[in-house]
Amino acid sequence: MPRQFKTARKMCNLKLYEAANKLGISQPTLSSWESERKSPTIDSILKMCRLYNVSADFLLGNSVGGGASHDREAEVPKLNLRIMHGQPVWSDEYGWLIVDSINECMIAPDGVKLPFTSTINVYYKTDDFSESALPKTKALSLTEINEYEKVWVEPISSDFNLRQELRGWYAVMSDWVENSVGNRFLYNTYKVKWLAFFEI
Repeated sequence: MPRQFKTARKMCNLKLYEAANKLGISQPTLSSWESERKSPTIDSILKMCRLYNVSADFLLGNSVGGGASHDREAEVPKLNLRIMHGQPVWSDEYGWLIVDSINECMIAPDGVKLPFTSTINVYYKTDDFSESALPKTKALSLTEINEYEKVWVEPISSDFNLRQELRGWYAVMSDWVENSVGNRFLYNTYKVKWLAFFEI
């Protein structure tokens, strides 16, 4: 079940800017939480609970009985594993695995390393307090990129801060994609340094 940040705000008849002011955050930050592009901190969730007069379970979209939402979501396309360094994924056979994009494998708790090319299916983890949500759709092929004016770019890097800084919407050019501040990714580095998505 999706998170209910926007629903809770509307139940209180608050406009986006009003709620952002009362929470002490910027309007774009609240908007990114409501669209699930980013996740708030625990303290921010507690502030929203008090402001909207709802439970954390309601805000996070947990079931009426208070149980956690599914730990497993959609299947992860194999290519997407390259942008998920350090992220947990679920395997019905091995349980929780950690993605190691540098060595192109997934690591099980017992130390077993499963290459990205293995035949096991892995699934996204529902993560209520992650720094930011990763795309859940299959990455575009290089030829598909030119069909769009803008694409969402996810850098391939083990550096979390670099990934956060460079991810986002990029305009499609003839030989590269470029964001609003001039950062570029060349087509000849596709699937090595970056992946593109039509939606997030």
